[in-house]
Amino acid sequence: MNHGVQQRWTGLAASALLILAACAASSVASVLPAAASARTSISIDGSRDGPVFGGIGALSAGGSTRLLVDYPPKQRSTILDYLFKPGVGAALQILKVEIGGGTNSTDGAESSTEAVEGQVTCNTGYEWWLMEQATRRNPHITLYAEAWGAPGWVGEGAGTLHTASGIRYTISWLRCAQQHGLSIDYLGGWNERPYSLDWYKQLRSALDSNGFRSVKIVGGDGTTWSIAADVARDPALAKVLAVLGTHYPCEGGDGGTATTCFSPASALAAGKPLWASENGSLPLNTGAPAMVRTINRGYVDGRLTASVNWPLVGAIYQNLAYGDRGLLLATQPWSGHYTLGLELWATAQYTRFTAPGWRFVEGASGYLGGTESNGSYVTLRRPGGRDYTTVVETTTAREKQAVRLHVGGGLSTATVHVYGTDLRSSSPSRWFMHVTDLAPGHGSFGFIARPGWVYTLSTLSSSAKPVVAVPASGNMTLPYADSYDHEAVGSAPRYLANQQGDFQVRPCAAGRPGRCVRQMTPERPVEWDGDSSPYATLGGIGWTDYTVSTDVLLEQAGAVQLFGRVGSQARAKPAAINAYVLQVDESGRWAVLKRSTAKAPVVLAAGRSAPFGTG
Repeated sequence: MNHGVQQRWTGLAASALLILAACAASSVASVLPAAASARTSISIDGSRDGPVFGGIGALSAGGSTRLLVDYPPKQRSTILDYLFKPGVGAALQILKVEIGGGTNSTDGAESSTEAVEGQVTCNTGYEWWLMEQATRRNPHITLYAEAWGAPGWVGEGAGTLHTASGIRYTISWLRCAQQHGLSIDYLGGWNERPYSLDWYKQLRSALDSNGFRSVKIVGGDGTTWSIAADVARDPALAKVLAVLGTHYPCEGGDGGTATTCFSPASALAAGKPLWASENGSLPLNTGAPAMVRTINRGYVDGRLTASVNWPLVGAIYQNLAYGDRGLLLATQPWSGHYTLGLELWATAQYTRFTAPGWRFVEGASGYLGGTESNGSYVTLRRPGGRDYTTVVETTTAREKQAVRLHVGGGLSTATVHVYGTDLRSSSPSRWFMHVTDLAPGHGSFGFIARPGWVYTLSTLSSSAKPVVAVPASGNMTLPYADSYDHEAVGSAPRYLANQQGDFQVRPCAAGRPGRCVRQMTPERPVEWDGDSSPYATLGGIGWTDYTVSTDVLLEQAGAVQLFGRVGSQARAKPAAINAYVLQVDESGRWAVLKRSTAKAPVVLAAGRSAPFGTG
């Protein structure tokens, strides 16, 4: 089963997951004067250009988007509008995706375009579809890609992506992007793993010689700023890297509070844009204040000019560790139900009023009253124009903050539109509200910011939140069966979520007509997160009693496993999962096992039947 099993599943009838495996509210701002604990004067001089704004985005990786593609067309289109369409929801400016490698990369494994060297299939997985949908809604969106793992052949026996094969694999993936009409803007290395300076240089040379001169390289993409010191020591490296990116650069790191952020002097001296190329890992509602701080304070403290949130959506089964993360949750494709998160509307406070290529305004970003605990503010302006936007956050403030802005340097003195989100409220009516409009007098105006809010003050206005009916939540109904004959070759089977390995729809073998599900990873991949035999999940968390059957073809010696009553999966350990397992190998040996997130599997029963056989 570990070496290319073909499967056809029928008669899925009624617990947890089934697994098939191979080993406008009241006004909240007012014109000054009003009682407040601290007063801040912000001077916005349009002639004082700061760094270029890279944008605000989100990351589809780690299997986090898996169930979205299976939503009913109406709800799927609405969700995509909320994510990418300007003026609707998050209006994302950057979409970062995983270059799939058939290995678990947090909450799942994403399909590879070249599981076997030289056998390229450009329609595997769902990231191509996602990028196509994003660019259809926003042709100006920035596309950024990075690998977490790769097929075993890429590692050349060394278990690393930093090989000549890794460069060929990346170029092949970029050619697939071209076939999909996609132009990739930025390319990272090996996500959160040691990088190779020589590999970056070789990659740049290969990109140039293969027609990808426009693709820029992001250096580092780890959880430290060590790449900055390397750039300082190596002029050749500095020449090939366009951006220095780090992950979770704020207080607490992954999932932290982000009350303060950091970039070292070596990064600031590198002369490169500095990006928080992955942030987040926080629940879709309670994580919003930290998200806002990583954006504002990331610039104030560390001159970080772009931020990418992981995950884009939480479209995974809820037994997984990060099931409540994302700008929205889309966990029920069978019902069409989804949940918009506070993080989505906090993102809109930036993206609706800025664009990549805008400039930060020097001297117009800092802490309210000069004190971190009061909150922070950042200001950007449109290049070659008069529009500007200031974002004020008071996420750590205990009292109201009085803010007065003074505008000059050729910027507009027209009406300023104020939008706000109450980050301490659980009511969606308090998220992304049009608060008020302010009329500057002699280029000056003020307002009172309440604690726990993010405010956008801009010469640009924005459309209101759409009102869309969301289908009711419901469990996956039984009986359920699927022949897969209606699905495209290379696609992810409906509702089936790879956890390790790569299960794809393929033509059946051994004289059987139609389509089956085949495990495509022929050898141990260059892994990122944990080690286990290939397996994939399918089913409903709310099931309480069921029977399952599946037809299986073993192409060579190995074993097949069928899991039931699946519960939680340990974080970063795909092999550690609560489930009961029936295992059969080609000789007919069978066992019933009890698996656990904390203990070794326990054999409940075992025996031997007639040989299962191969082929």
